[in-house]
Amino acid sequence: MSKPTIEEGIVKPGPAGLRYRIEGAAGNVVVTFVHGLAATLDVWEGQARRLADDYRVLRYDLRSHGGSEAADVPCTRSDLAAELVGLLDALGIERSVIVGHSAGGVIAMQAAVDHPARGAGLVLVGTASECNDKTAAWYEKTAAKARESGGAAALRAMGMPEGSPAPDGPGFGHLALAMRSLNADPLTERLRSLDVPVLIIVGERDFLGVGGSVILHRAIAC
Repeated sequence: MSKPTIEEGIVKPGPAGLRYRIEGAAGNVVVTFVHGLAATLDVWEGQARRLADDYRVLRYDLRSHGGSEAADVPCTRSDLAAELVGLLDALGIERSVIVGHSAGGVIAMQAAVDHPARGAGLVLVGTASECNDKTAAWYEKTAAKARESGGAAALRAMGMPEGSPAPDGPGFGHLALAMRSLNADPLTERLRSLDVPVLIIVGERDFLGVGGSVILHRAIAC
């Protein structure tokens, strides 16, 4: 069996060019992977390797992460969702199953409710549709650390392993504040309108705990 073709490039659907990698046959169902804060598209390498024979697998680096350009401008969750949809547009993809981890799961959910025609399904991994005051304060503290001391310092404050790819400090701070908005503007109620299959995955030792996934399940299953 021949290896799936791999295409890499940069697309600019917003203020920053986004590095993407897509592999698999053009006619297959598209599965798009969205990483969380302080990660890159490489975290999905194992999943891409397993799926690329049967699906068209798209991965990309969020703005200010990995090989994508930095963007020292404020952003909302809807801005980040629009960048995902803009990437799909640039690659000629009408619909995709969207897999998101942590903050990537928030972006996946936001894209699903803002652009319902574009999602064929959702896989939500260790993520949440709302956050309490404690988590909101953590996002705020992380954003301040990133702006003042840079991305590497913010990662150390987050307790990330040594050697984790450091994001651009100011840009990372803006993304953290976008996630903080789940405190005042949760997604939970809007998820009740979803009309696509949803798979929720959570580890019992996940940093965020299982509570957010329980809330997600109750909202979507009702």
